[in-house]
Amino acid sequence: MSEMIEQTIKESPLFKHLTEEAVNALVEGASVEVYQTGQKIIAENSPVSHLYVVLMGRVRVSTIGPEGEVELKTLGPGAYFGEVSLLSGNNATATVEVRTGPAQIVGIKKDDVLRLVAEDDKVRRMLQGVTIARAKDTIGKVLK
Repeated sequence: MSEMIEQTIKESPLFKHLTEEAVNALVEGASVEVYQTGQKIIAENSPVSHLYVVLMGRVRVSTIGPEGEVELKTLGPGAYFGEVSLLSGNNATATVEVRTGPAQIVGIKKDDVLRLVAEDDKVRRMLQGVTIARAKDTIGKVLK
């Protein structure tokens, strides 16, 4: 299983430039959970303790807007989520649940991600850029 985690991390746009040592550190602290269709991984307004990477399956990201639930995005293998709350220290801005299961989801501990962000400017810039883009996308969809 650790080989699958390592391969997924290496292929993720966020982590593909990392050294072997940095990848190994992430893999060492990572865990894999299996979720079934409809099962929540993150609930909106709850604390987030990991950065998640989809290993297998598809997840649906949604939020509650003035008119009710708004689907923001569907993510598949290699995609990551949870970064907005992890970086801001705030509770989750969206709900993430399994759309196509079973889904295998890699969880990378908050402390490992924050250490990497502090040590690697490229990861920090990419996460900040994705966070801003996702926030704009969310605002656009919620206020539609």
